[in-house]
Amino acid sequence: MNMKKRLVLILLPLGLAACSGESAPVDAAPMEVGAVETAAVETAAADAGTPAAGEQAPGIQTLSSADAKRLLEGGGVAILDIRTPQEWAGGRLKGAQLLNYYAPDFARQLQALDRSQSYLLYCAVGGRSREAARLMQQLGFQRVYDATEGFAGLKRAGVPLE
Repeated sequence: MNMKKRLVLILLPLGLAACSGESAPVDAAPMEVGAVETAAVETAAADAGTPAAGEQAPGIQTLSSADAKRLLEGGGVAILDIRTPQEWAGGRLKGAQLLNYYAPDFARQLQALDRSQSYLLYCAVGGRSREAARLMQQLGFQRVYDATEGFAGLKRAGVPLE
């Protein structure tokens, strides 16, 4: 089955659920590709009125690297590295947990996290962390911080590495 047909089959139930006023569960249909799974959740989020790119959604706070460093110094924040395992192997923030944005089960991995916890997300340059933060907001997370300058910016700001 070609990708276009698969995408239609995945997104159609979400679109119908959005039109009916009911939310479709994120894990309603098994998916094979992480990007497709994420796209399906984001499509449902867009139908629900999620802010567009550049806008800040409720429950999401964007942070410069310096602000992220201050947040981490205060403690009580879990760190999620949204990069690939190859990027992770090249260095990471101290105490970070790897959640590969491109993994087929990325959205399901997010669903397994404690929604009452505060999370700081980072990737290489800020794009994937922004999208992951939006996805987390749609999944009901209340305190999500997006480090918009990525790993290099956090490293320059002096955030501890391992």
